[in-house]
Amino acid sequence: MTKEFELKVDPRILELLGPNLYTNVYYVLAELIANAYDADANNVYIISNRDDIRVEDDGHGMSYENGDIEKYLNVAGVSRTNDNDSLTRSGRRLKMGRKGVGKLAALSVSENVDVLTVADGEKSGFVLTRYPDPDSMLRAIDDNEVVFEYIEDHGSAIVMRNPQYRLHKTLSAIKRNLLKIFPLVDANFRIHIVRDNEVEVVEDFDQNIIQELGALITLGNEYAPLCDLVPNLYPDSRSDLVDATDSLSIPLIMRDQQGHEHEYHMTIEGWIGAYRTTRGRKAEITDFPDNFISIYANKKMGEFNVLPAVGQNKMGEAYVIGQLHIDLFELSELPDMALSNRQGYKSDDPRYVAMLELVRSLGSVGFRRVHRLNMPPDCGGAA
Repeated sequence: MTKEFELKVDPRILELLGPNLYTNVYYVLAELIANAYDADANNVYIISNRDDIRVEDDGHGMSYENGDIEKYLNVAGVSRTNDNDSLTRSGRRLKMGRKGVGKLAALSVSENVDVLTVADGEKSGFVLTRYPDPDSMLRAIDDNEVVFEYIEDHGSAIVMRNPQYRLHKTLSAIKRNLLKIFPLVDANFRIHIVRDNEVEVVEDFDQNIIQELGALITLGNEYAPLCDLVPNLYPDSRSDLVDATDSLSIPLIMRDQQGHEHEYHMTIEGWIGAYRTTRGRKAEITDFPDNFISIYANKKMGEFNVLPAVGQNKMGEAYVIGQLHIDLFELSELPDMALSNRQGYKSDDPRYVAMLELVRSLGSVGFRRVHRLNMPPDCGGAA
């Protein structure tokens, strides 16, 4: 049987959005890792080769016979609209994807991307490109050429050939950046970073971040144990500097996608802290900065740093870091508030407005705790 792969999108969209949709290679990796998560993968392999970057996972894979690939090639096909389709096939995970454009992420890195997949031993492959033929048919890859480096009977690989962007020179830096995007990796979802004979495994929260803090506020029981990781450098002031609190809940009246009005409760969990010092924190241009408050929903980062939107305009922001988890941002029955490139949210959505007010409040507490540390004013600390 001759397999045909028809891309169901205007080719001009690929040409316009492909190279411009994402501004950072790690955001691209975030989309591909999220796809693996939604495929119930337990392992994702990010393989940095001389001529390509390969992202391989041991998820379900896609079957040509069962129509999985046809669905995949329906770009911008919404993947979830209500609670019934909000879970992955296993039923154990909330889906991260929603818009159906994440598959275009790799085209921000390469003009031509090999998509290889195997489901229950059935192999398929094709070349996703910024410049498809006028009939939108993609070049098929012979089944014999569908070869994987780590998986066998089920899973997928995205191979970005001749990439326009490269990963950091050290695996430890790549790991640190990925942990800012996916902080909740665990034994059931590991990320393996591979280059030549080097391997770095991302399988738990980056405890080093917390150990660099002098002050911390946690929200919710899941994050309370982080308090124990903060060094006890100021024992007389510890109760003022380190505090485990309950999760917060904000009532909101909103209309669902059908226009019906309901009351929702926006639960916020996570943590906000302050570094003991900012010395030595000059990140490279391609890296994420070390001071930020990130927003996550369904375990996926939706916006890396909301501090500019908060508008505190205080030098103390240089010390502040945090990760807040708000799953209501991704509730399927509510309007989609995420931007197409997953690098932010619609600023006029009531959920976003309420979140900013909360961050302003927590941030003020964080700034006060910075000053209590009596830090030297190297970057605008205690005055």
